[in-house]
Amino acid sequence: MRRRDLLAGLAASAPFRFALIGDRTGRAQGNVYERVWAEVAASKPDFVVSIGDTIEGLNDATVDAEWDAIEKSTLKMYKTFPFYHVAGNHDVWSEKSERVYERRTGRPVRYSFERGGAGFVVLDNSRSDALSESEMAYCDRELTRLGMARPKFVFLHRPSWLIPVRMGMGAHPFVRLMEKHRVDYVFSGHVHQFLSLERAGVRYVMVGSSGGSMDRGVSGGFREGWFYHWLDVAVAGAVVTVSVRELAGRRTGLEEWGPNGYAGRR
Repeated sequence: MRRRDLLAGLAASAPFRFALIGDRTGRAQGNVYERVWAEVAASKPDFVVSIGDTIEGLNDATVDAEWDAIEKSTLKMYKTFPFYHVAGNHDVWSEKSERVYERRTGRPVRYSFERGGAGFVVLDNSRSDALSESEMAYCDRELTRLGMARPKFVFLHRPSWLIPVRMGMGAHPFVRLMEKHRVDYVFSGHVHQFLSLERAGVRYVMVGSSGGSMDRGVSGGFREGWFYHWLDVAVAGAVVTVSVRELAGRRTGLEEWGPNGYAGRR
């Protein structure tokens, strides 16, 4: 192998880290999202992924002003980090909001990319709990194109997989697609609760709140996944390590979480 090809291969498989930030809106809580970003920046990830719902949205008349506000208050300070957005239902709800979203984030509502030998597919289910046939076809096509990339990550804002995986519905089209392509991790948000499930080698993770209201889960607390947090994801070849970083300072590993919430160290 030529030296240039060898160096390119080593660079492609170099370890990297990314931060995954949860929902901000659905009544954003004061100074939570800002503190999450400060922690993320201090950890120095290689890039950042937002699982969606960055603005309150749902009103075409105020969409640009809302993006202006979050840009000014927070995002402009962290331009040094490559930032990959996933479209949430508070970000995209109409044709106009989709155009504004793509212009303001610099990302289309669906796309894929590669990093360090790993493959990433971002889907759009901002306007429906279900994934359309065209969205499923796009996912299938992009996962096929990524081929031997390892590991494989899929991101979509709404957890369209939640009931099928909970109920063991292996025939569900999305679940079958993830297993067909041997996807390693599926990340979603939307509910504001942290949850981790596994089926047939695919790990499904629901990222909780990074600033959005948690009114529905006050009584459940930490053990049921109701706490402000972000995820620190380290990738070294085929090995992925996910650390759940509570804003209050507590750190837990993904392996400590199961279908019924926090199970403790194993």
